[in-house]
Amino acid sequence: MKVDFNTDADHIAIPLNKYGLSGYSLAVLGAFLLGLWIVVNPASFVITYRYKYPQEIFVMGLIVISVCGPLTANVFYRIFVIKYGLTINMDGIMNNSYIASCGFINLNSITRITKEEGDYPMSIVVHVNSPEEFIKSQSNIFKRKSAADCYKKYGSPAVINTYFLKCDYDELYTFLTDTLKTYKEDAK
Repeated sequence: MKVDFNTDADHIAIPLNKYGLSGYSLAVLGAFLLGLWIVVNPASFVITYRYKYPQEIFVMGLIVISVCGPLTANVFYRIFVIKYGLTINMDGIMNNSYIASCGFINLNSITRITKEEGDYPMSIVVHVNSPEEFIKSQSNIFKRKSAADCYKKYGSPAVINTYFLKCDYDELYTFLTDTLKTYKEDAK
């Protein structure tokens, strides 16, 4: 696992995988630019019988811009500003690994950590005491919806997606479970 140990503080920070984010950012930027092109020249996109009017195409372009614009800004923010995707200390886990990540997970609220290997990218599921409260504590509606979807799919709203992290999946899982075990023993 490529881990950056910060000697000034008592935490471990795992960097973001900028290579993986770059590919994602190009796709989102391409969709955003396509939306701009559609808005600027909607008449050139009237090619099917379903959409005969440029106004319909223009509205679709606005929708693409309104969705892909913030995503593009967020991805570039993660590439150029956010240095670490996951920060772990004895207070908790700060998850910034992807756009809809759940943010801070307090070690007090974690009951167990499990692997979810059937999906790609492989994820680490962090089970919390009160999932409904955790979902409500998310900072915006997009993150609340994502946490609710994770809760339905994985049984927990806190999921760490390892695709955008520069580390080995199995080593990260082992490290997180060992950290939780150490914390629980120290709390006794």
